[in-house]
Amino acid sequence: MNDEQLNELFRTARTSRLDTSRAEYGFETRLLATLRENREQPTPWAVLTWRLMPVFAAIVVVTGVWSYNVQSQAGTQAALGTGEETALAGLTGGE
Repeated sequence: MNDEQLNELFRTARTSRLDTSRAEYGFETRLLATLRENREQPTPWAVLTWRLMPVFAAIVVVTGVWSYNVQSQAGTQAALGTGEETALAGLTGGE
């Protein structure tokens, strides 16, 4: 096939119009029916998980803050010598 024939085929394809009236008939009705059908389907677990992601993030943040506070209190008690270590030292040291 040479360039002249190919150009003629492209020209013919550009000038011809497809009959889309059959596809256009009832398009809005079909579209709305499809949207309603998709809306009525139950939510899959993956979508539900993504919707609950802020709750999970809040739980992680609260757990992290709590863990940090517990560790810092334990470190403070160990540095000051308060708690069980002091009582044990007092008993063994004769005080």
